[in-house]
Parts: sequence; structure tokens; C-alpha cells
Amino acid sequence: MPLPPAWKVKRELLRASERAKGAVSHRVLDPLRQRHHDRNLHRLLRETPGARPLTARVAVFVLFQPKGIAGSTFLTLDHLTQEGWSTLVISNAPLSEADRTRLAAASGHVIERPNTGYDFGAYREGWRWLHRRGLALDRLILMNDSTWFPLRMNDTSLKRMEALNADLAGQIYKTEKTEAKGRDHLESHLLMLSGRALSHPAIQRFWAAYVMTKYKPRTILFGEKGLSQAAMTANLSVAGLLGREQMVDLLSNLSDADLLEALDHLALHNEPARLQRTAWKGAASVGQPWRESFLAWTSQELSNSRQHLVSATYVASASRYGDMGFLKKSNERRFHLARLAFLRGIEEGYLSSINTTVMLEVQASTSSWKPQEHWRLDPDEQMRPVGL
Repeated sequence: MPLPPAWKVKRELLRASERAKGAVSHRVLDPLRQRHHDRNLHRLLRETPGARPLTARVAVFVLFQPKGIAGSTFLTLDHLTQEGWSTLVISNAPLSEADRTRLAAASGHVIERPNTGYDFGAYREGWRWLHRRGLALDRLILMNDSTWFPLRMNDTSLKRMEALNADLAGQIYKTEKTEAKGRDHLESHLLMLSGRALSHPAIQRFWAAYVMTKYKPRTILFGEKGLSQAAMTANLSVAGLLGREQMVDLLSNLSDADLLEALDHLALHNEPARLQRTAWKGAASVGQPWRESFLAWTSQELSNSRQHLVSATYVASASRYGDMGFLKKSNERRFHLARLAFLRGIEEGYLSSINTTVMLEVQASTSSWKPQEHWRLDPDEQMRPVGL
């Protein structure tokens, strides 16, 4: 039996080491760090009042942009205002004087804090700050800058999230049926809490007990997944605009020709999936069955977020047919491939154009990316300039 490649062995050893360190940190060090943080808020937080009033509809917008605030961030703030939301900006990195002034002019309040606990550490900060101020909220958004959102200023995502009438709503609902304990959850880059959720004891207990961590997988487990699970356990309604069920339904309603086009625009990040696509396209070309197999594969793959994702593999069809209004900024390979697929979709007229500022930032994110040696790009995934 051949030995696995050295890079894979090294990766697995590193993951095991990180898991062990994370477990120790979560039990011992993280609670100590959090107590120190909370005791020293007076010197850890820098606050700047904003020009726009905070209302009963607040969006806590978390930023981590240590090299300066991107132009698309101000588009997000303008969109939130346009949609009837006031904003509490929380930066997990120090701001320049120019950025601080501009953010304050476009929001209700700006807080600068240490990058403790990633986005959920800042969400917790916002939750506690709003409670200290005694603001009566009808609805609350928790969002971060890990996505470009909105891609277009006429985006309807926030209205559609509110129309779900869910206690906890998000853009993407992830199904985790392959995990032993089940960890279905909403992606946490944009969450919307109803008034019922804000006052519910289960949500209040979640934030009272939440412990910030420096270990990202535990932030995902106890923060992103934990909040959704806390809401579900309390029988609060949880819903996303897109997820496995919605994607299967959208694709099932397409004609064979449109479904083949959607198949062609998948951003596939592994060789078995690419070979499978080739087989489906080959079967379709000679009139053999392929459609049900592809739809079944979609349902299976979207049942495990370690595999293919709505916001990565299905980015083009989710945007075209599901009105998905964001792109992930993650440096993971599958999201680089998703951005390339998205740009290709615009170039070919499969997707409509997006805001110029956002387009330039997306193009810049892909222009210098090179896959590692053990990765291979399909011809359609080669980087190329895309016109605005």
C-alpha cells in the first residue's frame, strides 16, 4: 500500500496538534482571557459616536481590515441605511484617523477592540454594548466583512430574510446530516434575530455563557453552530434563504438544457467531482440518463459542509436562480475557485454585472492567486481578466 504524500501527513499532524491545543485553551485559558477582557473594557475599547442615530433596528457590523477599510465596506453601510437599518460598527483592528472619521459619518457608533474571539467575540461585544445602553430593539442583525455584500445595491436579501418570519434567519442554511451529533446551522456572516429571539431566555443564556476563543474551529463549533443549535433546542424558528433543499428544488425545476448549463458552471474543487461532471455531460450528449444522478449527488454533497457548498461549488446557480447576494472572501481554495466561476459567469453573460467597486475588489482577490502544486485547475478555472 503506497504511503500518503508528505503534504497530507503534515496537514493531518498539524490538525491533530491544533485540536489538542484548542481543547486545553477552551477549558482553561479562554475563560481567563475573557475575564481579563471584560474587566478592562474601559481601556480596551475605543469608541467614536456616529452621525446617524441608532434605532430599534440595529446591524452590528464587524470588521477586520488591518490594512485599511475597503471601499465595499462603505457600500454595505449605505445599503443597510437604505434598507432601514442603523449600524453599530465594531472593528477588530485599529482604525486610521481617516477611516474612523468616515465610518463614524456612515454609522451610529464605532467601536475599536482587540481581535479577541474572531467575529463571535465582536458579536458578543455588540450584544453586551447594546444591553448596557438599554436600547429596545425590534430586530438585530449580526454580520461581518468576510463577504462582499451586497453585490448589487438593489439586492433584496435583507427584505427576504425578514419575510421568512423566522426567529433566527440567515443567508445560507447548512445541513450536517453526515455528522454523528448533527450540527445544522446558519452561516454566521449575516444573521437576523427577531424581537422574540432577542428577549428569549435561551438566546440570553447563550450570550451570557459564551466564551470567546482564539481557536477558530471552536468559534465555529460553539459560536456559529452553537447559536443556531441553541435557538433550535428552544423551539425558536431557524431558516435560511438558501440551503440544500432550496438548491435541489431550484435545480429540479430547470430544463435539461439549463441544468446542463448549471452543471457546467459548478466550481468543483476536487478531481472525483470533475470526473463525475464529465461523465454526466457525456451521458447527456448520447441521450443516456444523468439528471436524477446529478440531483441526488447535489443533495448528498450539500449534506456535509466539509464537501461542496452552496456559496462555493454552486455559487453561479445560487446567484442566478436563488438571488444569492454575496461572495465569500475566504482564502480557501474552494472560494478562490468560486470567485473565478463567478467572474466567468459575468463574462459569459450567465450572471448579471455587479457593483464596480465590488468587481474591482473581487478581481484583485483572484489576480495573484496560484494553486499549490498538488492542486490542478480545469481550463475554465484559469485566471483571466474580466471586463466591467
